[in-house]
Amino acid sequence: MPTSRNLVLFSLTFLAAGVSQAMTAGTFAGSATGRNGEVAVEVDVSTNRIEAVRIVKSTETPGIGSLATDALPAAIVAAQSPNVDVVSGATITSDAIKAAVSKALEKAGADPKSMKAKAAHKDAAAASFPTKADVVIVGAGGAGLVAAATVVEQGARVIVLEKMAMIGGNTARSEGNMSAIDPEPEKLQPMTPALEAIVEKYLNAKVPTAEIQAIQDAVRKQYADYKASGRKEIFDTPELFALQTLIGGDCKADPKLVLVMARNATRAMQWLDDQSDMTWEHIARKYVDMGIGALYPRAQFPRAKDGVSPISTYDAYIKPLAEKVKAAGSSILTNMQVVDIVREKGRVTGVIALDKNGKKHAFTASKGVILAAGGYGANLEMVKKYNGISVTATSNQPGTTGEVIEEAVKDGAALEGMAWIQIHPHGNPKNGDLESNIAGRPQDTPYVNKLGLRFADETGRRDDISHGILAQPGKVAFSIYDQKTIDAKKVRPEHIERAITHGYAFRANSLPELAKAAGISAEGLEKTIAVYNEAAKLQSDSALSVPKAVIGWPVDKAPYYCVPITVTIHHTMGGLKIDEETRVLDQNAKPIPGLFAAGEITGGIHGGNRLGRNALTDLLVFGHIAGEEVMKDAK
Repeated sequence: MPTSRNLVLFSLTFLAAGVSQAMTAGTFAGSATGRNGEVAVEVDVSTNRIEAVRIVKSTETPGIGSLATDALPAAIVAAQSPNVDVVSGATITSDAIKAAVSKALEKAGADPKSMKAKAAHKDAAAASFPTKADVVIVGAGGAGLVAAATVVEQGARVIVLEKMAMIGGNTARSEGNMSAIDPEPEKLQPMTPALEAIVEKYLNAKVPTAEIQAIQDAVRKQYADYKASGRKEIFDTPELFALQTLIGGDCKADPKLVLVMARNATRAMQWLDDQSDMTWEHIARKYVDMGIGALYPRAQFPRAKDGVSPISTYDAYIKPLAEKVKAAGSSILTNMQVVDIVREKGRVTGVIALDKNGKKHAFTASKGVILAAGGYGANLEMVKKYNGISVTATSNQPGTTGEVIEEAVKDGAALEGMAWIQIHPHGNPKNGDLESNIAGRPQDTPYVNKLGLRFADETGRRDDISHGILAQPGKVAFSIYDQKTIDAKKVRPEHIERAITHGYAFRANSLPELAKAAGISAEGLEKTIAVYNEAAKLQSDSALSVPKAVIGWPVDKAPYYCVPITVTIHHTMGGLKIDEETRVLDQNAKPIPGLFAAGEITGGIHGGNRLGRNALTDLLVFGHIAGEEVMKDAK
């Protein structure tokens, strides 16, 4: 895509080259459906020229679709045609803008299909950007920007390299919810028998190593002290958090790393709170919420300054950190793909990257390099290399292709847990996108198959639910909930309305009507919901054919909602082997001087199954540590 500076030059240079016939001068409107809803434009034209394009309505995702709404209007004016290149990573929004502009041009009397875009003129002056800094960070997703913001806090200069046209990575596509111990536990909801049973399960579990046994013993003592104290709020400690993460990941993670994450989660949460006007809604103070695969109620939801209004993950995690980095005089360079890691006399001193034109650039770091380029969930060849999984749909952004992991291995880095790939049960059957924001809360929501039958504990592990879906007819399931979920804004009304418009969800005033719309057995669904509702009223799963650890409210208030879900590749738990200081280790478990890593590019933190919400906790904790430790390493 041309730079914004070039776009101004283009609009002055291109006259009527793209217009094949005279138009009626004036302002014309057009609209088309984007990812989240209607994208509406106004187009000003003279008799032989597109004069201006304005986006007048858009609900596209900040940091993803918004990149297209920011860039394409000027690009269309520059090219004098709607037939311009889409913005990588924002294809649906780009196509909507182009279609909306085409409709407006048709009203003006033009033939958009015949309006061939003019080739972009290259700026005569070469692009200028810094190539030397204290720290170079590879990847401008959550972990990379947390690390970058931490580095600039210490007065150092950083260069962040992002191969995509947009920053944010997979973080910008997530719900943004993290797990952390509540800083004011006395405000939590009361402990329930169901939660007591969950704690007892982990205390009584057989664990394979002395390290995990020591954590389990610590939790036993903490729980005994809690009960003896007479306290009533939900019991939680960093060690319980760590024990659940370890056992929930089949004890395949590194206990030392898991303890670091659990013990630093609250500090990392509060650090992000300090970066902007965003704040946190501590969900367990309002109701018991398990989250999909989270296994325990310690959810922290990002919110706007008022503590209640929703805020996009981009606006909570990405935008304020990027602004902080740039305000400190440091640089974030997009369309810059790292292809080599430079080592001199054993120490990593920089990287080599290709710009969008294929030109090589060398970036040097006097203190160290932090790798935060994400996993490999969008690289099916790499997925097949490490895991024979049959799933091909992915919720990952297209840049999550793992080449930086392989470059690090060439420079001596060790790998850990590469066979562990998480498949998520909330995939959209039509496109693989993650639909957790409309799938309802697991404790309130039964999942049924086409026969209308439950088949898994909705509050259980993600992998168990996912493999359960793969065993169902058509490899699809249906999340069922009622109006109470909407009224409580556990699913935001605007999200479900968009989904219904797109055909990604269904709504009806009765269960038989809902079943007919979604293609589910009405008889099976009614019987299942009747038994489920009785279990919810009694708060006992004894009558359920498939037990459920935590049951929320019954599904009994019309209208009713149904969201089809299937399995999608979501998270790669394996990656570069690191220590507690985020130093990348070599094959002999020795730190590679000058090389650090954080986020999904690393292994050893989640084991064989990642708990829900732990990805955001992981990137906040270890991104922050990487930013701190890279500075210590060079002193």
